[in-house]
Amino acid sequence: MGRGHRGSLTPQDLLLPEGKLIRTTRGGPSALKQLLLDLKKYSFSGYVRTVRSGAGRRAEGIVLLRGGNPEASLYHRDGTQDRGRSALKKVWQDSYDESCVLELHARVDMDGLVREYANAILERPAKVVKKTKIPQTMERSEIERQIRSWKDRGYDVSSVDSNLDAEPSILAASVVAMRDGVKKAEAVGEILSGLDVSGFESRAAILREKLKDPVRHPDIDTEVESLRDAVESLRQIEARRQAEMERGRDSQARTRKVLDLVMKQQQALRPEGGPYSTEDVARKVLEESMPARDAATNLVQMCTFESFIVGESNRFAHGAAVAVAKQPAKEYNPLLITSGPGLGKTHLLHAIGNYILAHSNESKVLYLTCESFASSYTSAKEVGTLSAFRDRIRGMDCLMIDDIQFLSGMPEIHEELFHTFNDLHDKEKQIVLASDRPPKAIPNLDDRLVSRFESGLVAGIEPPDLLMRVTILERRARDENVSIEGEVLTCIANLVDNNVRELGGAFNRVVAFSSLMNRPITQDLAREVLSGATVEPSAEPIPSPVSERTAPEERVRQEVPTTANHELTPGRSYLIEEERPAKAFRLLTDFLGGGGGGLVISRTNPKRVRQAHDLATARVLWLTDREGSAEETIAPALERLVYEIEDFMGKQPRGAILLDGIEYLVSNNSFDAVLMFVRRLLDAISESRYAFIISLGPATLKDQELKVLEREMEVIRYP
Repeated sequence: MGRGHRGSLTPQDLLLPEGKLIRTTRGGPSALKQLLLDLKKYSFSGYVRTVRSGAGRRAEGIVLLRGGNPEASLYHRDGTQDRGRSALKKVWQDSYDESCVLELHARVDMDGLVREYANAILERPAKVVKKTKIPQTMERSEIERQIRSWKDRGYDVSSVDSNLDAEPSILAASVVAMRDGVKKAEAVGEILSGLDVSGFESRAAILREKLKDPVRHPDIDTEVESLRDAVESLRQIEARRQAEMERGRDSQARTRKVLDLVMKQQQALRPEGGPYSTEDVARKVLEESMPARDAATNLVQMCTFESFIVGESNRFAHGAAVAVAKQPAKEYNPLLITSGPGLGKTHLLHAIGNYILAHSNESKVLYLTCESFASSYTSAKEVGTLSAFRDRIRGMDCLMIDDIQFLSGMPEIHEELFHTFNDLHDKEKQIVLASDRPPKAIPNLDDRLVSRFESGLVAGIEPPDLLMRVTILERRARDENVSIEGEVLTCIANLVDNNVRELGGAFNRVVAFSSLMNRPITQDLAREVLSGATVEPSAEPIPSPVSERTAPEERVRQEVPTTANHELTPGRSYLIEEERPAKAFRLLTDFLGGGGGGLVISRTNPKRVRQAHDLATARVLWLTDREGSAEETIAPALERLVYEIEDFMGKQPRGAILLDGIEYLVSNNSFDAVLMFVRRLLDAISESRYAFIISLGPATLKDQELKVLEREMEVIRYP
């Protein structure tokens, strides 16, 4: 795996030798902590790399481990580097974010890395652990007793047996090496026994055999970690598959629920029947997810570049797809598009195929999912038509394979796909792939396939921002010839914020409900349909519902004079627009006067906050990167903030949260990330007896950003 340069050619500056990438995992509140605890059990040596990207910004961290203990740390972001303990703190903060990727690398020159990054070494512990000294002599009887014990436990002791007649120091050294190896093997074996190796039984059996000879296999911990990564990733892939199926079933169920409600109300209001067909509309909505495919190519003809909405989150992938479609096998070959579910990667594959066919009728194009490729290969092998299968697949001018992450559980398909790839590439035929993750993060994937898949261009798609979601809905409304106000589209876009496919389903349900009930499409109607709310049918026309609680997506503006006495309501969230957070603190203290606890997260030193405001019952966290303060601090890591807030809310039934420093969070993350963070809190608050307050100087954000926040919360302005 050696390379002529440190690491891979990516925008980061922390370029370390990759060694062997043996495990990848997602971040979370305890992700890094659990990983380090696991590695400490068997004295792992290597490094953990964290990579966190968003809004065009990338942060990368490194924790060097020797003997399972963190020895040095580096951190790089926006052209600046930290080393040592300050770097470790930032790495730890990034690891809280679920979008952060944690990579585990082994088989690297640890001594060389520590020498090279001497200024990144962490503070030495107060207690110095002495190196193990190899005794010059050992009692022969003791050695023989130890050898018998190892043999009885199933270990290969040939490395010690061969030195029984050697010099005493050599024999003693071999005993110590065997002792250390057995200790590590026992720790590794315990981890291996705790794994569910279903589907990897042969691989696990090989590792158990290697454990019996720990001296000859010093990297057994690396191999077990690699197996664990394969097991966990396969479980995650299966979980994603099940989640996608469940989401599809849930979407259908919600649609049927809405339509059942409509039909009940129609029967109550119009027993003689209406002028439109409920069944026709229902069929259209329910069959939206099953578009017609071309039998020869498997392409969905409605998926074209013209029907694909381009935004900042997918512009690069779209541009690459267009370039490939216009000049197959000339620009990027292969092209690999990565994204989460429902963000458009499959649409782009179909668009490439449709464009090629539209501009070259003689071209042979085929779209397959990874599973259909595997099942077709297996079927052909069983019935004796493997040659015909290969001729067909390898005779394509453009082959597109979707969901290649499922190759993780198909090791028998790797060899066939490897030769298929080589054959097409050698003939200068276009290959397009799609996956929910980069090739290196696909567990148990043949290294040769990883190399082939990464040899072209890897283009990612991120979740769409609010503007793009609204644009998608505007296009949908225009195509369906449906008139909907912009504020209603924004409301729908806020209710479905991370999946374009579900966004379309939500639009269909709102339009269908409006049409069937003969009610105008309003924000209230959209929330009624998409929140799953139900109402009993009645003989009277149903008025638009008025919610007792203002929904997070509704824009409420209140001009409040300085002397106004505005009371906060549990379950609601407020955006206080003022130059200084004085009124926000006054609202907080007034609310807490009725009982309950408060949590304040502020850019102001807690000592000054307490001096200026009566916060006897409130906990105050200082929002800062500053280290070593006597005050309780919290860094601007969004996942960490969510954890602290939700933990606080879980400890008492009623209270209030005040956040002063939203502009600081935006500068350290991105506005889109902060917006998602705020929405998560708004949803939690709306189902609680808590009030949530954000104090904000309007001039600290861009106008568009401020307007988005104003749409999410109740606005109280102070001059």
